[in-house]
Amino acid sequence: MLFCLAVHWIALKTWFRADDFAWLGLRFEVHSPHDLLDVLLGPRAQGTIRTISERLYFLGFSSIFGMAAWPLRLWAFLTQFANIALLIGITRRITGSALAGLIAPILWSAAAILAIPLNWSSAYNEICFAFFTLLAFYFLLRAIETGKSKYCIAQWVVFLLGFGALELNVMYPVLATGYALCCARAYLRRTLFLFIPSALFTAYHFLYIPPSTDPQYAMYFDAGILRSLWTHWSFTLAASRPDRVDWRPVWLGIALTIAVTVALAAFVVARARRKDSRALFLFAWYFIVILPVLPLTHHASEYYPAVPAIGLAILGAWALACSRARWGYGLALICLVVWISDVHSADRYFYTRARQMKRLIQGLEAKRQEYAGKTVLLNGVANELFGSGFWDDPFRLIGIQQIFLTPGSEKTIDSHPEWGGISRFIITLDAAVEALSKNEAVVYGVTPRGIDNVTQMYKSIALAEHFAQHRETVDVGNPLYARRLRPGWYGIENGSRWMAKSASVQLSGPKSVGRQLYIAGFCPPEVLAKGPLSVTITADGVKLGSAALKKPDSFDLRFPLPASLVGKDTVVIAVEVNRTLTPKSDPRQLGLLFGTFTIR
Repeated sequence: MLFCLAVHWIALKTWFRADDFAWLGLRFEVHSPHDLLDVLLGPRAQGTIRTISERLYFLGFSSIFGMAAWPLRLWAFLTQFANIALLIGITRRITGSALAGLIAPILWSAAAILAIPLNWSSAYNEICFAFFTLLAFYFLLRAIETGKSKYCIAQWVVFLLGFGALELNVMYPVLATGYALCCARAYLRRTLFLFIPSALFTAYHFLYIPPSTDPQYAMYFDAGILRSLWTHWSFTLAASRPDRVDWRPVWLGIALTIAVTVALAAFVVARARRKDSRALFLFAWYFIVILPVLPLTHHASEYYPAVPAIGLAILGAWALACSRARWGYGLALICLVVWISDVHSADRYFYTRARQMKRLIQGLEAKRQEYAGKTVLLNGVANELFGSGFWDDPFRLIGIQQIFLTPGSEKTIDSHPEWGGISRFIITLDAAVEALSKNEAVVYGVTPRGIDNVTQMYKSIALAEHFAQHRETVDVGNPLYARRLRPGWYGIENGSRWMAKSASVQLSGPKSVGRQLYIAGFCPPEVLAKGPLSVTITADGVKLGSAALKKPDSFDLRFPLPASLVGKDTVVIAVEVNRTLTPKSDPRQLGLLFGTFTIR
């Protein structure tokens, strides 16, 4: 247990990431007993029903400790310590060797396949499944040893509970039957009854739970199964990766996989020659448990072999305990060095990613008063940080509903449409600028240290970009366009502006021949008290035309633009009326109310 802690100590400090945030939100879904049943027993995540290892695990700890990760990490390690104790007992009973009982949990604890289950809360199901498998198998051994029915009953109870840990529990009857066939023929008939719950669970799963639409979880029964087996096998034995991630050359993983495979196979053959089938059973343990995931040829995962590898750990420990050759211990030492190196690489990688997400979430939580009732924009979110949990929306856990990436920054993010895409976090530049101009948004810059409020700095940048993108439009009633107004305008009133006798705006020139100027405004009844009002429009001093307004109502004017304006960087559009209105209560000379000027 101390060895396991020494190897995986970083995992104790790792925060939440990715799928964790989906499960942490379960507590917000429970409002009645019916909701609780649905949360505990309803199909989720690729149609799985992992009541114990996911639902109760996350629901219980998050309800008590909120978003504190250490209780879940501590529980995972306590479960692993229980697994180690069970593995010691099982190994000693199968092999009859106390030395093998010491070595087996060391080999298994150091294996690279345990890195993710021990540092990722969402992969706790592997540790939990290992517990139920080992405990049920331990009771099987005790039942065979003593013949007492209480151990048989205990095995059944633990086996049935195992369905709440992981779907691979359906393979336990094969393990039990395999052991009885190899080592306890008299008990074989009793193990056959274990297949009934597995068959019922499998039938229910395929008949009543809709299959996953994620292509990564599609099952293919072709030659890809062999590739999937090799991928999991080579990672189990040698942490073999297709690319170099640290000091280990790629060839070392392949060579070590072959060497360990040959060594284990030789030991199995040697025991078989002595008519001892225990080694064959332990070798088969791996293939029995991992068989259901091999058709997932597009989703080979490093932690799938966590429980299958238990059989190989016992087998390897037994071989070392029986070996008098130094090369065997030398090979084991090389394996430990390679495995632990990979564990530390994985642990540091996931710890760093989780820490970045932790700083973001806790930073936002500490600034609640700044963004209360406002939209939150995040600037500088890296692809790795986004992939650490944005798809599962961790922000809802701290009460943020409106949160987006700053416009344009989403281009650096991998969209992954199979996971729902990134549209949930995209906001247009127009919407962002409008929210900022109304003081309805706050912008935070994401840094390795956490977050900083960069609203004012980003607002200036966004306004400049917005103007650059919308130079062919001016909405005089929107304060964002105030920089493009020339003399002759009064203040904004209800989304529009009064002009004096004349006023002007600045637009970019038309991009091609045939473009027209569109003007929208409103003519109040008071303006027409002395008859129709004449409106004259010019562009850079060139008269575009005139219009006579005769009815009090909103109006839309349209004027063709001359070819001489095409390509010009700026064009001044001037508006002039033939008379103004001066109300008794308002000393201003009022011409017309205008809204937008657009060239298209």
